[in-house]
Amino acid sequence: MNKLSILQLQAVNSAKNKDWNKAIEINEQILELNSKDLGALNRLGLSYLQIEKPGKAKKCFRNVLEIDGSNTIAKKNLEKIKNKQNTAPNFSTEHFIEEPGKTKIVELNRVAGKAVLINLASGHICELKIKNRFISVESNGKYIGTLPEDLSFRLTKLIKRDNKYECFVHTTTPKSCCVYIKEISRSKQNENIHSFPLNKNLIATINDIDEKFLLEENIPMDIVHTDTDHEKGIDSSTLADPEQAKN
Repeated sequence: MNKLSILQLQAVNSAKNKDWNKAIEINEQILELNSKDLGALNRLGLSYLQIEKPGKAKKCFRNVLEIDGSNTIAKKNLEKIKNKQNTAPNFSTEHFIEEPGKTKIVELNRVAGKAVLINLASGHICELKIKNRFISVESNGKYIGTLPEDLSFRLTKLIKRDNKYECFVHTTTPKSCCVYIKEISRSKQNENIHSFPLNKNLIATINDIDEKFLLEENIPMDIVHTDTDHEKGIDSSTLADPEQAKN
């Protein structure tokens, strides 16, 4: 594990232990190595909120939005600061803990209609349903959307090899939905494989172990054989064939 990955894990553990000053120190070290590390900037801002320094927190979140204008964590916390909400976010909640390789906030594709989305709230438990060519996300039995195809392909293989995941609604609007996915157990077969590669480019920049895993021939590509594998409003024939993801 490289120095950056070690620091990221230390930053998360400091937040879990509510050692905010240590969390600030470690996230600043990360930013010295990479000034555009969004996770470190968000963690730093949240740590400043915990020690009641909203001015410094605001600067961190604004820096995040300069890099990623759609970042939901930064937007949400800037809004809280603007509205003078004094309750700092709790790092014990699933929505704010970032564990490199084990968690990811994902914007769903092919989302359900407004009538479904407006009834969702942050923290709603979701289920990941494996389909032929994608993973469908549902809450209380209702379809919400699908994971991106590359991530569906990856997680399907890991789930087939006995990894377990939790999924929650993170943020939602009448037209979009983001979910928080967390690896809760990793099988022996997957012990050296990250659920979510540490690098931004999912396939192109993964390590040798991950590459071997994605190119394995012994995992069936057809996940489910069923005539019911078709969500209302989704033309599954337009989805890319998972075989192409190997090339």
